[in-house]
Order: sequence, then C-alpha cells, then structure tokens
Amino acid sequence: MDPEAVAAVTVDSYTTLVDVGSQAAALEERVDAMGADDAEAVSRRWRDKYIEYSMVANDIDEYRPFWELIGQGLRYALEAEGYDVAADVRDDIRRTVYEDRLTVYEDVTEGIGRIAASGYEVYVLSNGDPEMLDHLLAAAELEHVVADAISADDIEVYKPDPAIYRHAAAVVGEPIDRILHVSGGGLRDVWGAKHAGMRTAWLSRPAQDAPREELGQDPDLVVEDFRDLADRLS
Repeated sequence: MDPEAVAAVTVDSYTTLVDVGSQAAALEERVDAMGADDAEAVSRRWRDKYIEYSMVANDIDEYRPFWELIGQGLRYALEAEGYDVAADVRDDIRRTVYEDRLTVYEDVTEGIGRIAASGYEVYVLSNGDPEMLDHLLAAAELEHVVADAISADDIEVYKPDPAIYRHAAAVVGEPIDRILHVSGGGLRDVWGAKHAGMRTAWLSRPAQDAPREELGQDPDLVVEDFRDLADRLS
C-alpha cells in the first residue's frame, strides 16, 4: 500500500489499543470461588456476548449505549457459567476493566505518536461511549495526540455497519478511500471498514496468535503493532 494514498488514520479502541484480556483478572479478583479457568471462560463469553448484542441492535433498531451492552453481556456470561453475582459487584468489575485499570498495549503511545508526528491526523473510531473513550485516551496518554474520538453513540449505529465508517469519514473530512482504518482482534471491524470503502490494516499481535478469518475482504496491510505501522507509513 502506498503511504501517500493515506490522508488520515482511524484506529479501533478495545482489543486494538486496550487488552480486554484484563477482564479475566478482574473477574477472578471479585467473584467468590472463581478460579483462573472459569474467569477466562466468563471473560470470553462476556466479550462475545456484548459484541453480538451490538450487531443485533443494528439489525432490530434497538440501540443501547455500549456501556449498557457491556453490562448486559457480563450478567449473561456470569449466569451462563453458573455464577449469581450482585449488580453492584458486576458494576465494579465493569468499571475496573473499562475505566479504572485500562490495560493499554505497550506499543500504543509511542507508535501512534510517531504516526501523528509523520503528518497523519489520527482518530479513534469506536463502539465505546464518549465517556469511555475519555478514560481510554487518558490511560493511553493520547489526549493531545489524536485529533478526535469518534463514537458509535454519535449516530447510534455500531460496527460493522457501513454508516459508522461513513460518519467517520465525514468527521475526518477526507474521502473515505483515503482513510486507513486500523483494528486488532478479529477481522469483523476490518471487513466493515473495507466494505464501506476505507483502506484497512489488521493489527495482528504475535502474542495473540489469532487465526486468519476468511469471510470478508482482505486488509491492505497486516502489521504486528503500532510501531510496525509507523514504520510502514513513514
């Protein structure tokens, strides 16, 4: 991919900037009698469930703030694994993971700083609510590096619906095919951005050892972390 074809960069938030694997530690710490194996199982089901809810909400016109979907997913995951956990404890777990102890990947601050210093405007494009993104930017020390944080809450539509990527292009003020969207974790977000007309980079961290998925269009770039992406764009 030609770096000169890219006018701006949008980056996903959770699983890309933040390691949501920290959910398991918070669960084990706060749920009585929960061991490491169960914590991992609940964490995976929790993440899968709130992502599922976001996509179903698009289809049935039942938008709820992402913070609320995260809470609903946590309740479901705990009950599905046989844990009856009080609402206040669930709220504490949710705040710990997504506000108080956000686990930012170690390459994020430096790598995105280098991308911005190379002349690219960088935006966060997220399903997360604006308040959630404020916490994220502070934890990643990016408040004065990224140009803006663009939330699904702006238009009440979640990824991977094309509308959220088109909304991002309107906020950025560049043609959609001159925006590079960067996302880690699964390829759902990459496919959505590519389908909407963006260029895409899949941030596939080696430690995660994620298998390649084949449903949607291939990304334009595959990178290991934000330092690698900064090298490619320089």
